[in-house]
This record gives sequence, C-alpha cells and structure tokens, in this order.
Amino acid sequence: MIFSLEIVQRTTFASLNNQAVKFMFIASLLFAIMNVMVKELKHIPVAQIVFMRSLVMFLIVLSLLKKRNLKPFGKRRKLLVLRGLFGTLGIAFFFYTLHNMPLASAVVVHYLTPIITVLLAFLLGSDKPKPIQWLFFLLCFAGIYMIKGFDSRVDTLVLLIGVAGTVGAAAAYNIISIIRESEHYLVIMFYFPLVTLPLVILYMLFTGDFNWGKPLDWVYLSAIGVLTYGAQYFLTRSYQSGLVNKVSIISYLGVVYALAFGYFLFDEWYNLPSLMGVLLVVCGVVLNLIYGRTRKTTSSVPQRDRDELPT
Repeated sequence: MIFSLEIVQRTTFASLNNQAVKFMFIASLLFAIMNVMVKELKHIPVAQIVFMRSLVMFLIVLSLLKKRNLKPFGKRRKLLVLRGLFGTLGIAFFFYTLHNMPLASAVVVHYLTPIITVLLAFLLGSDKPKPIQWLFFLLCFAGIYMIKGFDSRVDTLVLLIGVAGTVGAAAAYNIISIIRESEHYLVIMFYFPLVTLPLVILYMLFTGDFNWGKPLDWVYLSAIGVLTYGAQYFLTRSYQSGLVNKVSIISYLGVVYALAFGYFLFDEWYNLPSLMGVLLVVCGVVLNLIYGRTRKTTSSVPQRDRDELPT
C-alpha cells in the first residue's frame, strides 16, 4: 500500500512538476497526521480537543492579521458567524467519528463532504466539473465506498453523526464561496476559532467534559492546532497555484494515509474489498491528473476556490 503511494507520488511529480500538486500532497499528509493525533487522544473529550485546536488557530491567525494590518471582524459578519457555526459542527462531529470508528472509516465518511458541497453549490448556480471528471470522481467515490464497506465496527448512530458533520462542513464551504469577494481569507479563518471557542467553553462548563490528562497530551493538543494551520496553509497555496479540479482530488489520498496509519499504529485490519477500494482511489487520482495535464492551462484560479478552506 505504501509502495503504491510512493509510485503515485513519483509519477505525479515527474510527469507534472506542478507546485500545486506538491502543496496538496503536503496538506493531505499534515491532515492525516492530525487525524492520528486526534485518535491517539481518545481519552480526551472531543470538546477539549476542538478547544485547543481552535485556541492555537486563534493565536496564529490573529498574529497574522495584526502583521498585515487587517481588520479581523470583516464586513459580512452574520455570514462569517454562520461559517464558524457550521465549521464547528463539522470538525466536532468528525473528531467524534475519529474516536469511535476505525481511522480509515472515519476519514472515508468525512470525504462525503465534497459530494454534499457540490449538491449545495448546484443550488447556488456554481459551475460543475467536466463530464469526464465526474467519471474520475466516481472511481474515487466507489473506492471510498468499498473501503467503508459493511464494517461491523461502525455503529449506525456514529455514522449518522459523521454524515451530519459533512453537511456542516459543506455548508461552511458554500458560505465561504458567497463571501469570497468581500472577505480576506485570514478573516474567514479567524472567525472559525472566534465562534468555536466560546461554544466549546460553554459546553465544557455545563457538562464538565474535561480531562487534564498527562503533559504529553497537551503537547499533542497543541500540535493538532499547529498541524491544522500548516495543512490549511499548504491547501490554500495549492489552490492558488493550480486548477482546483486538478489538485483537489489529491486530497483523497488522505484515505490511503488513514489505511496505512490505522494498520501500523492502531492494528486496524482491512479486508480485500477495502484494499481494492484504495486502488480505485489511486486510479481516480492518476487519471484526473493525466486529464488535467492535457487540458489547456488557465491563467488564474477563481477567487472562490482560493478561499475555500477546510473546517
């Protein structure tokens, strides 16, 4: 599995030599490491993990806003707050699935987000991908479905919570597309922890859902925030450097990372259909990249796509 991933990486870089592709690979790997840390902290309440992630993000983004002399509160504040609310639901429910599902299964459910995002985007009149690209996407989605399979370790309620998280994330993405022209991407990033922090603080105060843990736990909690910012940075740079339809599909290699990390770190075994699903995902990625290479290069990336940051 790891050998196949290395082949894909070498082939991709050698054939495309595309900076956007490299940035997306880095972003995908950083997100994968973050997911491992969240799962490793299964004894720490989800709200506490979300709190520390948001606190680190808040401090980093606030310092960048001050450095660039940008006003942090933006113009379209109601939509910014909604983006923060939906983003909070998306990340909290995703972390919940990481705690209660096998790593790859949780990541696969989270990857339903692009499907729901597209459906919501259609209602807003956004352009749809080329027909041939839908075929490549279907290969990836079919692979994801096979990886998920009929895993008896996945509880139905947990699965529904995971799907609800994808709806929250998709709603956040579409709100970002609406405010793309009026708000700087750092302002959009700033509103996520700005909304999340008071929500999770109130939740922890009322529920008492808190665990002091060990010193190493706090190192992991802080690292989750740093990794999140790093992943979002490289994701944004990827979208700024290349065609979104060309590079965004690479993020699905997060499923491959999840399978590898789950196997080696958490002793999570997967059957043959799951491994075949990995192959479909990799095939979809390679075919999409080959197609992207043959297309005419456009002069710029739409602003909507530049500012679409993950939850």
